[in-house]
Amino acid sequence: MLLLVLINTIALSRVTAQYNLTPFGRATQSSILFDAGPENAVNPPISNVFNLNHCTHTLLGRTYAWWMFEFSFKLAYITDVIIYYKENLEIRMDGFKLYVTNTSTIPPDGYLCYEDPDPGLPNITQSIPCNKFGKFIIYYDDKGSQHYPNRYDGPVVELCYIAINDNIASEGIISQTPIGSQPASLANDGNTKSCSKTKGTTVTLQVDLQKESIVTGVHITFGESTTREGNHTLYASNTSTSWQSGTILYKETSLPSEINLYAVFRYLTYESPVEGLFSELEVCEIGIVGCPPSHYGLFCNQSCPENCNGPCDLDTGKSFQAGTYGKDCLATCSTHCLYPQCHGVTGECLVGCNDGWQGFDCSQRCHTGQFGRNCSMLCKGCVSKMCDPDNGLCDITTACNPGYINGKYCNTPCTDGLYGINCQQVCSPLCLLQPCDPRTGECIGGCVNGLQGFNCTEVSAIKEDIGSPVRMQVGLFAGGCLFGAVIATLVCCIIIKKRQERTKQGKK
Repeated sequence: MLLLVLINTIALSRVTAQYNLTPFGRATQSSILFDAGPENAVNPPISNVFNLNHCTHTLLGRTYAWWMFEFSFKLAYITDVIIYYKENLEIRMDGFKLYVTNTSTIPPDGYLCYEDPDPGLPNITQSIPCNKFGKFIIYYDDKGSQHYPNRYDGPVVELCYIAINDNIASEGIISQTPIGSQPASLANDGNTKSCSKTKGTTVTLQVDLQKESIVTGVHITFGESTTREGNHTLYASNTSTSWQSGTILYKETSLPSEINLYAVFRYLTYESPVEGLFSELEVCEIGIVGCPPSHYGLFCNQSCPENCNGPCDLDTGKSFQAGTYGKDCLATCSTHCLYPQCHGVTGECLVGCNDGWQGFDCSQRCHTGQFGRNCSMLCKGCVSKMCDPDNGLCDITTACNPGYINGKYCNTPCTDGLYGINCQQVCSPLCLLQPCDPRTGECIGGCVNGLQGFNCTEVSAIKEDIGSPVRMQVGLFAGGCLFGAVIATLVCCIIIKKRQERTKQGKK
């Protein structure tokens, strides 16, 4: 059993963001009555009110009728299709079929997204979920109807408005932590029967849209094993690492059905709740709807300028050339930015710095003793505590500080319970708390009762209770030693006496 989650988001700003893909393609239909051409269905108004200039209308008396939309780009992942049919003519909609296909073949040979069932007439306004990749959307009717007495009109298509919603996550890159038993890529492969799966103490799934985009909806299909109790949280951010500092889209103790929110971001991160010792996450499909990258505006129907290879402002369309910033794009982004495009105005490296670099625009080398991405790691295991700022290679590669191993990098701490040079020594079992100090072996958590010292091998000078297990052990040991000495002395005396008696008898 699958749990379906739909999070619809709307704008809270001066406009309402739309995620309709019909501005990006071409509509056709089987025939045209007067001015009721196929393009009428993809233009406002959004209404069931019929007008030859606002709705489509095919000719009467045909054996079949169809309306088709072809995307101008490659395959899209269609989440749902919204249909407004001509008012008061449900009978002409009766028995229609909706297809998502990769070809324009008629009759359609692709995925049957929906077929109007018998008995009864359909609603003239419908939202039909599809969740399928395709190049074409086809509304098809081969049933026909008899609207007027004694007159069979045959199949007719009269669409007043149609919207096709897309999943921009299909072009994204999905990752999960931990890696899990099933790969994260199964969460956006267009197949709800194949699911990503992971399990751990901290579980996340992240979608990288690869560019900042207007997002107006998130659609998730969870598998059975997903942990449901606890806080489910969705974050929107423009960095992959500091997503917890981003915008919280949703945080509740149960999975959401609908929230109202607007967001422009690059990364969507889902954080699973922890139930007991660990959390499980199984995602069979994730859909994100909104403006495709490099499109903007009220209906996402405006493209960033062609001479701008980079993104543009999603509200105004103001562009900046990839790898540049500032007035007229004359300044060049730092080559040390992790992501090539910096902030179009300030030059800030938005996603962080390459290994060995830090700062607002990633122009500063790591300080001594630091290395890695954004200089976030320390050379603690190196003998000199100095290393290469890019890869962490120690300045002195012949040895590591006590408490570390891993050859020339010295970046692997001792396993719990071991310490010293190359982690070859074992912590004292008399430490109250384990592990001991991985560098020195000191019992930093104290000693078991009655013992003291650096590694808890000395009897404590503090007076212990008579019943103390340690004192009893020490007393028993001392008593045993004394008793053994007495017995040994007696045995020796007996042996000596018997030898003396034998000597006397021999002389006689």
